[in-house]
Amino acid sequence: MSTENQGHGNDQSFNIVVNGTQEVWADQHITYEQAVQLAFPGGPTDLLYTVSYANPHGKDGTLAPGQKTVVKDGMIFNVGKTNRS
Repeated sequence: MSTENQGHGNDQSFNIVVNGTQEVWADQHITYEQAVQLAFPGGPTDLLYTVSYANPHGKDGTLAPGQKTVVKDGMIFNVGKTNRS
């Protein structure tokens, strides 16, 4: 699955992996919400998800709702539904 250019005038694309699936990302940033949509297309939006990433060119981290990170080629994102009781 590819994503459309987010309208930033950037023609560079990045190869990333989301939950084990290779993706091509055409923006310099990715938000929590975009990572969730890549991992669970059309999935429920009323759930909380855990979004973590490994960056081979910098720091690893996590994203919370409303946050974004700079995308680098080869980044790996793991997105999972948060267990809440």
